Amino acid sequence: MRMRPAGLIAAVLGVPLAFYAANQPFTLVISSEAKSFKTGSAVEIKLSMTNNSDRDIDTSAAISDLTGVDPNFLFEVRDAAGNLVSKRVYEHPELATGRAILNRVIKPGKSLEETSDLSRLYDMRRPGEYDVQASRRASESKEDGIVKSNRIRITVTP
Repeated sequence: MRMRPAGLIAAVLGVPLAFYAANQPFTLVISSEAKSFKTGSAVEIKLSMTNNSDRDIDTSAAISDLTGVDPNFLFEVRDAAGNLVSKRVYEHPELATGRAILNRVIKPGKSLEETSDLSRLYDMRRPGEYDVQASRRASESKEDGIVKSNRIRITVTP
């Protein structure tokens, strides 16, 4: 893993990681009103993205009706043993419709909030505990890396 120069400086000088994270162009925070969901029900999480930079951040997207999840955000879902949970497979995804969200911009200091149903994207039909984290590329440049959210734990019950 390649460390960005600011991260390297923070590590060498012993600067707290929170300082480095605060220098990211945005922060991601995920939460869930419910901590427990019934098997087969929607597993909804709320995602909040706050623009910490001094310029607009474009969050335009094309959202598939199959998943309903904003493709700008990637989710990592792990079971209680730490194994990655597989994504759901849809028959004929090429026939899915969707909707475009154009010119969606987050102004400096402002936030975007949206809700995602993870059970439409990941196979969460088995009862158990799941750890969830969201991420998004910091910019179009791969060198800028990704910004990760906090982790939350949810439970799926029979």
